[in-house]
Amino acid sequence: MKKIKINFKGFWDNFDPENNYFINILRKSYDVEISDEPDYLFYSIFSDEYINYDNAVRIFFTGEAQSPDFNLCDYAIGFDYIDFGDRYFRYPLYMIYGRVPETAAVRNGMIENTVIKDKFCSFVYSNSKAFSERTEIFEKLSKYKKVDSGGRYLNNVGGPVPDKRAFESGYKFSIAFENSVYSGYTSEKILEAFAAGTVPIYLGDPDISRVFNDKAFINVRNFASIDEVVEEVKRLDGDDESYLEMLSQPIFREGYDIDSKRCEFEKFLIGIFEGDKDKAFRRNRTFRGGNYELFFKRYCNINMRLRKMKDLFRKK
Repeated sequence: MKKIKINFKGFWDNFDPENNYFINILRKSYDVEISDEPDYLFYSIFSDEYINYDNAVRIFFTGEAQSPDFNLCDYAIGFDYIDFGDRYFRYPLYMIYGRVPETAAVRNGMIENTVIKDKFCSFVYSNSKAFSERTEIFEKLSKYKKVDSGGRYLNNVGGPVPDKRAFESGYKFSIAFENSVYSGYTSEKILEAFAAGTVPIYLGDPDISRVFNDKAFINVRNFASIDEVVEEVKRLDGDDESYLEMLSQPIFREGYDIDSKRCEFEKFLIGIFEGDKDKAFRRNRTFRGGNYELFFKRYCNINMRLRKMKDLFRKK
């Protein structure tokens, strides 16, 4: 079995380099070593350390609304609907949660025995800095019936809830607005609402209907205003037959196959490591490309030093 040396930089706080979605795929085909001198580097957006790994093939992954810079990475995994040869694969964050098929099964398997829930609508957010429509729909729906807020933002249930999915499962509707409106950017929010057996009220990805079934949720983009959305929620809330019809819909659009997407992604990822390392590089490391990277590296290293200085002053 071929041995490969890899590492991970800039991922979220509880990310485990030894046990994660990517390394578990690679271990099916390779003898994988986590190395301080990697031949291949996975990196994400939470630090700029990757820029100092000049001799590593760089693989960018984002779980946020941020496009890859192909001048700095060889390959990228993200949300954007783009075609860039063998260098890019669209694979949203929710795909690595390992629970998408489970989500569909839970939602579609519970309908026959569904008892209409007593609780109206949930809202679970900690970020207060997203676009104003998120607060607007909370306030306007709250004038109709109480919307229970279980996050830190606008909390009205006595404090943040420990388990979002368990909390949302008691409600007919869940507000599932993204932090950003960005083509292709569909986070875990709508999946969590589906998994909880609720009808999501969604605003975010303008192209969400390329993956998800518009009949399975309330797509705010299909309405002229938040007021119209509120009226649609009221209608469904008062019409059990229409509500259950929406709840019974498959969450993915017809023809969208999760298992196929997983297989395609594994093929993409495994393919990066199949040949010699030197043949895996894709970014331009000479002349204009090299100058671009050198300039960016200087900026990143200055920025990292400034952050360390700020941290020292905070500790004092």
